[in-house]
Amino acid sequence: MKHKFTLFKKVFGSIMLIGLFSSSIAVAQVSMSKYNTYYSQNFDGLPSNSNGTWVSGTEYFTGWRLHRTKPDLNALVVGAGSWNAGNLYSYGESNLTDRALGALGSATAGEFAYGLLLQNNTGSNIMSLDINYVGEQWRTGNRTTGIHHITFWYAISSDKNSFNLWPSGDQGWTKVNELTFYSPVYHTAGMALNGNAAENRRMLFHTLAVNIPAGHYIMLRWKDADEPEADHGLAIDDVSLTWRTDAGSGPTIMPIELKNFKATTKADKVELYWETASEKNNDHFLIERSTDGRVFEGIGLIKGAGTSHRVTTYNFSDQQPLSGISYYRLKQVDEDGTYTYSRLVSISKVVSEADVQVYPTMATHNLNVLLPQAQKYSRAVVVDVMGKQLLQASLTGEAEQSINISALSSGMYVLVLQDAKGNKITKRFKKV
Repeated sequence: MKHKFTLFKKVFGSIMLIGLFSSSIAVAQVSMSKYNTYYSQNFDGLPSNSNGTWVSGTEYFTGWRLHRTKPDLNALVVGAGSWNAGNLYSYGESNLTDRALGALGSATAGEFAYGLLLQNNTGSNIMSLDINYVGEQWRTGNRTTGIHHITFWYAISSDKNSFNLWPSGDQGWTKVNELTFYSPVYHTAGMALNGNAAENRRMLFHTLAVNIPAGHYIMLRWKDADEPEADHGLAIDDVSLTWRTDAGSGPTIMPIELKNFKATTKADKVELYWETASEKNNDHFLIERSTDGRVFEGIGLIKGAGTSHRVTTYNFSDQQPLSGISYYRLKQVDEDGTYTYSRLVSISKVVSEADVQVYPTMATHNLNVLLPQAQKYSRAVVVDVMGKQLLQASLTGEAEQSINISALSSGMYVLVLQDAKGNKITKRFKKV
């Protein structure tokens, strides 16, 4: 990943077993300590120039486990999305250390799940867990392949051998919809994609309200199922975690002296810039963005200077800013896991011809589509998360149009807009 900021890339070395972990296999875990409240992993330790092996039920990286529903297979294939065969993949350009862990599920290769095992060694109950990771798409299935996804789950236990990582079973697991990665590209001829390109990747962030007693374990699970159509090549990358023992304490006094924080537009990007006059035990900043100033999402992370008594400058580039007004804030996380927020800054991005607005994103009867001048989309299609077409409508030349969705059942959908040349864009919405 080539950015001005540092995204945490650590690796999912995973060990997964058929059913429960075997008591004869040594099960390692990542320690969640009192003073080091941050963990990150990437896949740069995966093979980059020749294929390797990762046996189901073994550990590739400390704490990370893999489970295959076809346990007799053990290949770990190096590729950049060119291969359409079902397999476990180390995705990335050949000979480059920047890797991502992914898979193509199939009847012959089976399904896959990756698990990270952690133990609470803080001496207190852990009440909150911030989870940040990046989903990447390295290959499309084919023109009949709709939206596929990697789902996220977690489970807590006093016994580290009790976690069942079988991809086809979810008993005992809690699903976190906010951390589901949906394929950005679909209904496209099978081809390789650059999973590091902004249009083919998404950063996901969510805070889990949990209760992990001292000494207990939590396992995080990413599951890549074998979908009905030819699977997309999806991967996970850049995982980072921050835990807190007192979720009710909320933000504290910022242990930094923030001189300024501002946002500016540059070309089609939003540039954020801030300075600190001093810092004390500052671990990192999480950059958050919102459309209304109330509900925020994490879009990037930058390491702090720790303890410093000199001016330190930071900058972050939002490569895919939202149209209209956006609000940004900094979540400053201390080395002991406490955190606080900066003031908000807002900026309005000029709508270009390529921008389309769909609202409300949670609709009951009608979905409104705002097309900028000279944007000539003629057809609208609504599909479900499996890619099944449910309704279609013709679009006129009006700038603002409405689509009746009252016949749809409650749930998540994707609106696909197409022009006369077959070009298309997609917008997600929820029917309520």
